[in-house]
Amino acid sequence: MILRMTVKKIRVTLTIAKIAKVIGVNSELENGRHILMWDFDNIPLPDVCADLRAVQIRNSLSDIHICRTKEPDNYIAYCFTSQDWRTAVEIVAQTHLVDWQFLRFGVYRGHFTLRVTPKNEREIKLAYRLEGYEPPDCKPSDLKSWVRYETLSWR
Repeated sequence: MILRMTVKKIRVTLTIAKIAKVIGVNSELENGRHILMWDFDNIPLPDVCADLRAVQIRNSLSDIHICRTKEPDNYIAYCFTSQDWRTAVEIVAQTHLVDWQFLRFGVYRGHFTLRVTPKNEREIKLAYRLEGYEPPDCKPSDLKSWVRYETLSWR
């Protein structure tokens, strides 16, 4: 529920919503580069795979790990081929089916963030791995920061 009230030139907004506290990981590595991350909402797995494969081929990327976050068709993906920030944004933006809010917030914050813990008892599970064209040049332990945050708790 959202309540809005305007007094002269000031708007006051009150939002009441159920939230979930989760842990996420940011794309930035210790060396300042970034891994690639994607978020897909309500996109069937074959379409996610085809879209990511096109980007993977175009950019000679390593393996892309695709995880299901919610049944039936919500996915996230990771690729451990590091990029400078500008190139990471360009590659994610080439992915036609990516959630544009995810891309927009990542650009605004200067890094991508994906949830890694369960939300509403929904576990994140590996759904598919697209075999890469190059070996990865970084690993999860190279990631610079993990974050606790609140997100809306839609079922």
